[in-house]
Amino acid sequence: MTLKSDFWLFTRPIAHRGLWGGDIIENSLTAYKAAAEKGYPIEIDLFFTTDGEIVCFHDDTLSRMTGANGKITDKSLSELKALNLKGTAEKIPTLAEVLDICRGKVPLLIEIKDQPNDFIVDKTVEILKNYDGEFALQSFNPFYIKRVKKLAPEFVCGILGTHEKERGRITNYVLKHLSFNFMIKPDFISYNKNGMKFVRRKAKKTPVIAWTVTDEKERLALPPFVKNIIFENCIPKE
Repeated sequence: MTLKSDFWLFTRPIAHRGLWGGDIIENSLTAYKAAAEKGYPIEIDLFFTTDGEIVCFHDDTLSRMTGANGKITDKSLSELKALNLKGTAEKIPTLAEVLDICRGKVPLLIEIKDQPNDFIVDKTVEILKNYDGEFALQSFNPFYIKRVKKLAPEFVCGILGTHEKERGRITNYVLKHLSFNFMIKPDFISYNKNGMKFVRRKAKKTPVIAWTVTDEKERLALPPFVKNIIFENCIPKE
């Protein structure tokens, strides 16, 4: 679909994992509440638990944020709720908890993380079809986005890309060159802030969002075709 210039995805900077910093922990309910209170759309990341629940968490492993061992997708919701974020009283939020915070307040930019259980796509669509707030979906995995578009063609969906070599050779090439865009026809592109020269040719008329901007200097260095930013550790000028 063609998104209008005044669509929410382009009108206000998007808070990466909530509005966090200092005593406020990323991907925490407090970070989401802080962003909602200031009217910033919020970017979140989704993982499936072993018992079929969806949680909002960025890393595929638990060590950095909780000090625990193992992958998040190998844990049940009760096991995850027994952990604390960065030694605070904060817990790993569920998608349902985040939707309750944002409903009627701010939109959500929802990333479905690549993970072993692909059914997370179907489950996420099922939940969002009954959600009355604003949202858009994105993923690095083009097949996830293709599946969303099949299940819910009315949903706004984007593809994530990066020029950084963080994965295998073939995957790196696909993410850099957005190789499956012809197949999924994304409504927007989210691309690494330092890789704009790579996305310029691929974007054509597709709107581009840059991630993750951490200060005003980075924002000002972005090319004019970038429609919006995903930010953290700063309050961007508007």
